[in-house]
Amino acid sequence: MGSGKTTVGRLVADRLEVPFVDSDAQLDDVMDLTARQITRRRGVDALHRLEADALRDALGRTEPAVIAAAASTGDLASIERLLGGDEFVVLLEGDVEVLAERAASGSHRRSVPVDEARELAAIRGPRLKKVADLVVDVTSIEPPAVADRIMDAMSRPAGSEPIGPR
Repeated sequence: MGSGKTTVGRLVADRLEVPFVDSDAQLDDVMDLTARQITRRRGVDALHRLEADALRDALGRTEPAVIAAAASTGDLASIERLLGGDEFVVLLEGDVEVLAERAASGSHRRSVPVDEARELAAIRGPRLKKVADLVVDVTSIEPPAVADRIMDAMSRPAGSEPIGPR
């Protein structure tokens, strides 16, 4: 949360000239509620189930797309099976305090205290890193530069040196 998935995802989708699929927008379309509203009305577990469903739906698309998946998908025990195909997976991570502050500033996200954000990052990070082709620390880098790194990594031949920790 707060890593810039939506902003960076749109930039990359525009550069690749493919659709952009955002889990936040998917939730809003299906539920007519933001993630914050779903959390208030139905609870965090319901939100996370809906976010996992949104990722499954997005991955089921037939045409190429850039998908911004919710951070909670890192909670899924099946994440490695879901993202074990031909997808190019990017993990945007950063200093937990910085990301928590960014997340709290948006009206569509649920607010997460820093201690909880730290715990979630400790659980989700290792699972997501297992499936990531690229990890970018977004603590102090602007979205266009993040998009540049992603585009550069995607243009490298398969089997070349990995970029970032895996």
